[in-house]
Amino acid sequence: MKKIVFVLYTLFICSFSYAQENQIFLMRFHEMEITGDQNEFISANKNYFKPLAKQAIEDKKWAGWDMLQSVTESNKYIFIHYFSSPKQYEEFKGAFDSDVVEKLGLKSPNWDAFKWKTTAPMEIYQIVSVANGDSKSNYWVKNDFKFNNRQKFIDNNKLWGELVVKKMQKSVKGMNWGFGINLTSDNFENGEAVSFNGISFDGAYSLQELLTNRAHKENPESNDSFNKIYQKFINEIQKKELGNFSTAKKTTIWKVIDTTW
Repeated sequence: MKKIVFVLYTLFICSFSYAQENQIFLMRFHEMEITGDQNEFISANKNYFKPLAKQAIEDKKWAGWDMLQSVTESNKYIFIHYFSSPKQYEEFKGAFDSDVVEKLGLKSPNWDAFKWKTTAPMEIYQIVSVANGDSKSNYWVKNDFKFNNRQKFIDNNKLWGELVVKKMQKSVKGMNWGFGINLTSDNFENGEAVSFNGISFDGAYSLQELLTNRAHKENPESNDSFNKIYQKFINEIQKKELGNFSTAKKTTIWKVIDTTW
């Protein structure tokens, strides 16, 4: 039976360990807004919730846990929960049991130091494809898309991973990438998507590198190697008519605070 290995750095740095090619991997997003002591909240997740998350992985309750902090709004966080199959997600009863707290001898955080609230539906995405490099990503650009044609969105992103990301990984540190589709929210009006139903992540080793790569340059021709790679991608999507794959896009930047991978 044909097998593949998924290796994802930091946000995607999980090894899905010789999964069957048709296996469906899921990630659930939990967006939070925190008031109070941010440092205490971060400490609580590093020293209390992360050990519980790791134990839940050992107990095969889920497959992984990540904590990201917004670069532009430091009181906003995203937690990503990974599941190796829809069956594992359906059977999930939670990862933070009081009996496991006692078993691990964990000290309770100072709960009075902060408060949190969930700020968005806990959407579930299927991870469709990833391209991992040789170094980890400490920052991620999160791209949310609205697409009207799922297959066109998938085909466009697969080409981007093959023709651009994998080529650039040879020279750009921390460049890891992946994309997925929303399985729990897919709203349309008059034939147009009204909610974000696609997602991709572009990794970077440092914030400096990330911002430098996104900055305007007076002489873009100086980056001749990227231009050649990018033009090949453009030519390919024009030939396959995959250029207009989304009607809207939202980009945010996140710092990796901690992970179980």
